[in-house]
Amino acid sequence: MNKEVPELLSRAAHEFILKAGVVVMNLWRTAASACLLVLMIGCTDTDGAGTDPGVASESLPAGSDSEPPVEPTEPEETQSTLRRPSIELASAPIGGNVQADGANQCAEVNWLGTNPIPDGTIISIGTPHLEPGGVFELNQSACAEELRPCPSVQWQGGNFNACYVGVRQVANSDTTIQLIMPVSATCATEEDCKSLEGDKSGSQISFRPGPPSG
Repeated sequence: MNKEVPELLSRAAHEFILKAGVVVMNLWRTAASACLLVLMIGCTDTDGAGTDPGVASESLPAGSDSEPPVEPTEPEETQSTLRRPSIELASAPIGGNVQADGANQCAEVNWLGTNPIPDGTIISIGTPHLEPGGVFELNQSACAEELRPCPSVQWQGGNFNACYVGVRQVANSDTTIQLIMPVSATCATEEDCKSLEGDKSGSQISFRPGPPSG
């Protein structure tokens, strides 16, 4: 046999083995790179926990939850109310005519204090009473129905109308009975309140008993 034939076969086999080895090495590197890429993607998904990339998750302290803190239910402190100057007169400066009809009498009540009443001042009329007592008793039916009674009336600079108090004689006497009208007022200033007594103080309205009955 010619010696060149085995040498040619041996050389061809050697070249085949070398080429096969190169191919195998390339395939291994490609597979290794693919596995490394899969592992990196898997690690990224696991660490991110579904969050957007680049956004760090806020960590909560131990024992806390995601609910917002409960706001306090205690009422807030209310601001102190601004108090306006005020005054009370046990016997207001009042005056007016008295009409008598037998045992019934009706007094017209007008303000005799500062006139006009200062702007921003409100004068509230209280419940009248009689001094001394026992001769007359309060009886609003002694006045005509269209005449407004005094209790709960308020006087202001732009609302200054008379009110009326009715009485009925229940005992004989020769003593003049005085109508006392208490008032309270709120004012814009202390000076306005101090001026409410005016030049005259107290009540100028009185009831005179009729002749003894029967």
